[in-house]
Amino acid sequence: MGLFGSDSVPPNQLLKINFFDVVVFTKLDFGWLVYNFLSHLLLKNYRIILYKQLEGRWHYVRLSTTIEGQLLSEMGICGQLPNISQSSTLPQEVAPDQYLRQTAESWNAQGYEKPAQSQLQVMTLHFQMRRWTGYPAGAPWYDDWTTGYIDPILELLDKTCNGIPRGNERFSGNYLHYFVIFNTDLALESVEQIAAAAPVKFLLDIHFGRREKQVQIPIDPNVPEYLRTLFRIVEKSARSIASELPVLFQGDPLQPELLPEARFRTRISGEKARYFRQALKEKWNFDDNFWDPLTQVSPQEVVFLNGMAEEKKQSITTLLETTIDQPIYLLDCEEGLFEIDFGQVFSGSHEGIVFDETFSWVIYFSHHYTITFGGDWLVPAVKDLYTGEEEKLNAW
Repeated sequence: MGLFGSDSVPPNQLLKINFFDVVVFTKLDFGWLVYNFLSHLLLKNYRIILYKQLEGRWHYVRLSTTIEGQLLSEMGICGQLPNISQSSTLPQEVAPDQYLRQTAESWNAQGYEKPAQSQLQVMTLHFQMRRWTGYPAGAPWYDDWTTGYIDPILELLDKTCNGIPRGNERFSGNYLHYFVIFNTDLALESVEQIAAAAPVKFLLDIHFGRREKQVQIPIDPNVPEYLRTLFRIVEKSARSIASELPVLFQGDPLQPELLPEARFRTRISGEKARYFRQALKEKWNFDDNFWDPLTQVSPQEVVFLNGMAEEKKQSITTLLETTIDQPIYLLDCEEGLFEIDFGQVFSGSHEGIVFDETFSWVIYFSHHYTITFGGDWLVPAVKDLYTGEEEKLNAW
């Protein structure tokens, strides 16, 4: 029988309800709703990928939890999309990361593990670009390079569990990205297809080996020989240490990987990106590089803070959400230009600037962890937020 009776109860009896029963039901129902709501908020996306070599080919099992409370198990051959996919509901009595670890342990007992570096090949993507001084995202070719090559390569290697990023470096027009590879043939085929489809071509050399491809850092010929020799010794030592770090500091193979929150973040490129960069240069004198308003480079009034408390950041986020009715963007000096959501304004640590298409306001983050605000309405709002704490404004 339901709360208000059943069809067999006479209509005049439907409203004869015990008040205590209603209150108890309401409390239980509300508590259940709150519990499920909080559980949903606390869920995170975790992932563990384990590998096993069968008949000369590496196979993977990718285990992922979702904020919807599901465990996704995907299996396949490295270099290919999964051919088996299963989904199940996470038990409420066990934390998602703990349950993920328990599931991974059962696969580990079947021979799935994290292989040693010596068992695999390293793929080096060596791009030779026009020389550029400053942050990479400021280079005129950066957007075409990332959207045509780097982003699709990273996405494909991740989807097919065929590449683990092993770092990157850049110097004197050489941009190198390193990946641990499970299936070299399929990795080579995939990268070559992506390079062939890229609308703007860049000089790319693909190298496979037990170690990263070594490219000697050029030294000015005017440097004395003894200093050149010393530099080469330091360079060799640094590379040796870097290559051995994964062996010296091995991680827990069954430690769940916390994935970034699935927030909106879309790369902006092409003509729109060029327009944004030019407008920031004209209106704020920001040229995709370090921006120091203390030296009067800003054409408008700004106010900066040497760090902010979380509640202050939330106040500014709320102000932006209630004031701005159009998309907002982040020009990250290292990673490029993206459309983001309001919850990402203060997330992460980067050198970059947040703005919208009016360019009437900006928020700039420096590698010194200072936060600078600009705009006719935003600067007064920040000053009001720090009423009684004026000593924190424009102070190192």
